[in-house]
This record gives sequence, structure tokens and C-alpha cells, in this order.
Amino acid sequence: MSGGVNRNTIEARRVRDLARSLAQPAQVEPITSQLMKVTDYSAIDAANKRYLYSVRRAQVGPSSTYTPDVTGNSLTEYALSVSELSNAGSTVSYGISKSTIPAGFAPKAIPVGTYVLCVPHRLTDGTLIWLIVNTQAVDGVCE
Repeated sequence: MSGGVNRNTIEARRVRDLARSLAQPAQVEPITSQLMKVTDYSAIDAANKRYLYSVRRAQVGPSSTYTPDVTGNSLTEYALSVSELSNAGSTVSYGISKSTIPAGFAPKAIPVGTYVLCVPHRLTDGTLIWLIVNTQAVDGVCE
């Protein structure tokens, strides 16, 4: 031991600190809900009317107009619709039976240009994706 410092103790502490750091999950910055604007979408399961949405963060303007805008925000992020997550097999849009939807009607994707409220969610691999809080529209033309 030179100068009163025990190198083994310092090294052991570093090893313990490293082991503790690796054992703890990474802390993720808190993210709150966001107003977003749908800029595009693509089918991820066309038969079950499920889509992956491209979105950009938006803000509502001053009280004179309350006009929402994405000015200055060019970052595209991705989102899934909560109401579409359960679309599978014989049901869509929170349990509507496909067999009861009249001819000429079908569940629709959220239109491009629509403002939506999104909440953050992590996929099983840790990737951030936004969940759109909505109810999937069913639209069509009566015969």
C-alpha cells in the first residue's frame, strides 16, 4: 500500500459500481402526452385495418385563433392507434363485429392532417412509440 490508498479496495468498488449499473434498467426521461398531427400512414395489417402512423408534434396557437401548428417541427415520429390494437379476426374498432358492418362501410385509418392526442409507450425492445388515444371511425355510403 503506497500513500495510504489500497488499490484493491478502489478496484473492488469500481467493479461493484459497474455490476450495479449494469443490473439496473436504464432510466428513461419522462415524456408526457403530446398533441400530434398525422402526416402519413401505412398498413401494417390491412385485413384487420391496423396502421402505423407518421406524426409530428404540434402546438395550439394563441387564444385569438387557437389554430394548431407544427411550424418548426420537422421530426417525424411513429404512432399506433389504441383502438386498432385489438383489431383481429372478426372484430374491429373496440369490438364491432365485422359481420354487422353494412355493405359499403369499413373501418378507416386516421386521415392525414388530423390532430391527435398521443401518449408515450415503450415496445418490448425498449423503442419509444406513441399511442394515439382515439376511437377508430367506421365510414361508408348507404346503399
